[in-house]
Amino acid sequence: MTVDLTATRLELPGGLRGRRDPFAPLHENPLAAMQRDPHHPGRGALAVPTAGAPLPVTRYADGRERINLGTGNYLGLAGDPRVVEAAAAALQRYGTSTSGSRVLNGTSGLHLELEAELADLYGTEDAVLTSSGVNANVALLSTICSPDDVLLVDSHVHASLHAAAAASRGTVQRWRHNDLDSLVQRLDALDPRVGAVVVVDGVYSMTGELAPLVEIAELCGRYGARLVVDEAHGLGVLGEVGVGAGEALGVLDRVDAVTIAMSKSLASVGGAIMTSRAAADGIRASAMPYVFSAANDPASVAAALASVRILRAEPERVRRLQDNCALLRRVLAEQGATPIVGRGAVVAVPTGAEEVTGAAWRTAFDAGVYTNAVAYPAVPRGRGVLRLTVMATHTEDQLRAAAEIVAASVHRARETAEVQAVA
Repeated sequence: MTVDLTATRLELPGGLRGRRDPFAPLHENPLAAMQRDPHHPGRGALAVPTAGAPLPVTRYADGRERINLGTGNYLGLAGDPRVVEAAAAALQRYGTSTSGSRVLNGTSGLHLELEAELADLYGTEDAVLTSSGVNANVALLSTICSPDDVLLVDSHVHASLHAAAAASRGTVQRWRHNDLDSLVQRLDALDPRVGAVVVVDGVYSMTGELAPLVEIAELCGRYGARLVVDEAHGLGVLGEVGVGAGEALGVLDRVDAVTIAMSKSLASVGGAIMTSRAAADGIRASAMPYVFSAANDPASVAAALASVRILRAEPERVRRLQDNCALLRRVLAEQGATPIVGRGAVVAVPTGAEEVTGAAWRTAFDAGVYTNAVAYPAVPRGRGVLRLTVMATHTEDQLRAAAEIVAASVHRARETAEVQAVA
């Protein structure tokens, strides 16, 4: 049988009617079409190869250096010599791979050290490492809840939390983003006998908004619900010691489980869940991403461990990052490109329509600033943003120059769209 994978029908022998091609959704995906056409104006925002570490000024594959406002390297540790040295030493000692899951041969002393360090950082009984931040959320949410229980998920949480909630045996209910009345309505409607888990991001990754954790923690206490907070974009960014939104808002001790991604402030790759020892043991016994996935490679574990220790030893990095975030927000507002209100290292400049978002991204990129162009489905239709992310190691001059370029790029893209609409 000949199979034409570019068609929506499969050719069957004997002149039989073609069966629908189950790969068709992949071939027909409009975002995939954009990736196949990277030279179209605005479309190159999807995947831009770099040629060096994600530093404040990064070299890209076209040979140009640009101010980098599009990386999660919030504390600037991805190129820190101490972190690089720790990763290299682990590589020499342990090799390139664990070559097995944690329940088989994949656990090293490094894994145990990092779990202990993270648990101590968050003041929890235990921590569980996973191979990614996505898998941290899947490992947690897929293993909690009985069939009659309910996961109450903020509608704007990271995609990994939506996918993880869908893998749970519990029923998933979404409530309007950061809308406490919507959450109360869901809680009021629950049978008081069923288990309830409220799921939020500490810092929302596309906009930099914070969850109203004080009020949410109070509601969880009143209704007897558990609280799960993803601090992927809060760790290293918020609070006196950089533990995240829970620390900054004074409710960390009322959170039942925290998840993180080590690809941001910890200059590595992987994820972790900080929770009680009993819950951690349950995750290790039953979570597919833990039991059936190869353990984090030694170099990434060592890099994360070194980064945690630098974070704890140098809290001034967190304060410098917070000052840089405030500076960028202020200069953008002065230039007429006021970002969405937030306190994280994610600074989102509204652009609106997809054609404006793409054009603004391209103009800024060509002018020497790398950002993230964010459009549907990452945000609602017509509510695109240029997503800027700040590092502790950016200089004031870099941030001022970048803000001016970004603001001018957004203004130019909007003006062009208005002229084209009239024409």
